[in-house]
Amino acid sequence: MTTKVLFLCTANSARSLMAEAILRQFGNDELEVYSAGTEPTQPEPKALEALQALGVSTEGLGSKAVSDLSIDEFDYVISLCDRARSECQLQYKENHFIAWDFPDPVSSKKNNAFKKTAHELSDRIKMFLLILRKNSGKPHLFNAPEDFFKIMADPLRLTMISLLAKHKELCVCEFVDATAMSQPKVSRHLAQLREYGLLIDRKDQRWVYYQLNPALPDWMRKIIITTADYNPQLIKDIDNGCV
Repeated sequence: MTTKVLFLCTANSARSLMAEAILRQFGNDELEVYSAGTEPTQPEPKALEALQALGVSTEGLGSKAVSDLSIDEFDYVISLCDRARSECQLQYKENHFIAWDFPDPVSSKKNNAFKKTAHELSDRIKMFLLILRKNSGKPHLFNAPEDFFKIMADPLRLTMISLLAKHKELCVCEFVDATAMSQPKVSRHLAQLREYGLLIDRKDQRWVYYQLNPALPDWMRKIIITTADYNPQLIKDIDNGCV
């Protein structure tokens, strides 16, 4: 069964159009991808140029109104600005709603704003697609605050998540050193966090490194970072990596 994804922003002229094109190309035939706006205008030429510079096809891209779409049609709905989130989240509450908030390149004065947005969307969409592929049929945290807070309530997992908020990426041995817990116990909790989509991992020779999943909804990331900032007792300086 094909997974259907909808990207939302206000004008559907840049961010959501770029996201639609990028995920459509990365997802191949696995996904049906759409975008729409609460107040659609016209595609921004610089957004299309940024996509083409990435080697992403812009064929068929056009601004559309969210009011013209069927609510029940989509498995995932991803907002790319805070206004679209506030206007559409309740409407799409049964559709695995994910809130991302990317700065609007249209209003930016930086020359590389569209290029930067395209690259940042590409990175996050790759992580989103990776989680979808890995966790097909498994629970994840894209739109499950009750599960998120259950996970955060476990003291060991809370410490490990807070460590990653500061150190960005850690291997298993560094978690063992920071928590004084056994390697099997640490690995078991890391595996659970990865299965729920909270963490991603990468392998480098003998070691597996973990980081917070860039595809998390922004509200989850903000809670994790704020928790770590206001609770320094959860954080330990780590000087030595795995050798």
